[in-house]
Amino acid sequence: MGTPKKLWEQHTAVEEYQQEFIAKWRSLDLDVLLVPVLGSAFYIGSSSLASESQSYVTLYNLLDFPAGVVPVTIVTLQGEEELAFCKGCYGDSSDKNFSEAVTGSVGLPVTVQCFALPWEEELCLRFMKEVDTLVKNQRGPK
Repeated sequence: MGTPKKLWEQHTAVEEYQQEFIAKWRSLDLDVLLVPVLGSAFYIGSSSLASESQSYVTLYNLLDFPAGVVPVTIVTLQGEEELAFCKGCYGDSSDKNFSEAVTGSVGLPVTVQCFALPWEEELCLRFMKEVDTLVKNQRGPK
């Protein structure tokens, strides 16, 4: 940051953005938000290859929104085989890095992330439970 003043300015900017974001969220009459977590767990040592693929979920960490991850399925052999044909959105190094980072992920969880407004942790947890219940009911009895 360089100086305490610059650090303070950055914190102020984040707080102002958070208030703008919350106002927009409320204007849309949202309670919670469900987003995919792009990709499964990465193999050991590869997370730096595809860090940009997680950028859209880090916004909520910056904004200090309560969040939680719920597994919804696992990577299958068929899914990994189909990944070999995936060119991504842009065919750039990000797409290539993502494919490399998730190769060898058969059996690892595929997840979604749940978000709620600050100080709404109970709502976020309840939403996570609902998602988990829906996933379990869709799978049927074991």
